[in-house]
Amino acid sequence: MLAVRKGVYAMDLTSFFSQYPLLRAGLTAAVVIFVDFCALVILLAAGRERRHGDKRWAKESRGLMLVCGEETYPLGAAELVIGRHPAADIRFRDAEISRFHALLTLSNGCWQIEDISSGNGVTVNGRRIDAPCRIRSNDQIRIGKRTLRVVKGSGRGLG
Repeated sequence: MLAVRKGVYAMDLTSFFSQYPLLRAGLTAAVVIFVDFCALVILLAAGRERRHGDKRWAKESRGLMLVCGEETYPLGAAELVIGRHPAADIRFRDAEISRFHALLTLSNGCWQIEDISSGNGVTVNGRRIDAPCRIRSNDQIRIGKRTLRVVKGSGRGLG
């Protein structure tokens, strides 16, 4: 069962477990249970972290979203590009909207919008902006022919 190879003791586990098949089955079951338990702990921790992260994000982002007609756009990232380019986070196919028209950013819990060199500009509550402008709940943002309303909510259960 024990063999000496160059001064090191090594156990031949194959022959050992062939002598004790119930021990082999028991150890295998214990390892499987241990791995399953570890996976369960990891999944529970990940779920807890996600719930905690969702609450933290909702607090930081103030739970705001944009509504345009029947469509809702949750503000789910710290930076969002509005435009007609396929890479835009909020995409409209209107010809009056530039490929990269406006940028929404979250900084210190406050949302701002800025015109990023669009052809037709951005207005907030009827005023054309030429610098980053803070937005709040119930503000109206006009981009091209689209009017986006800033509202509180998660986007679930709406339009």
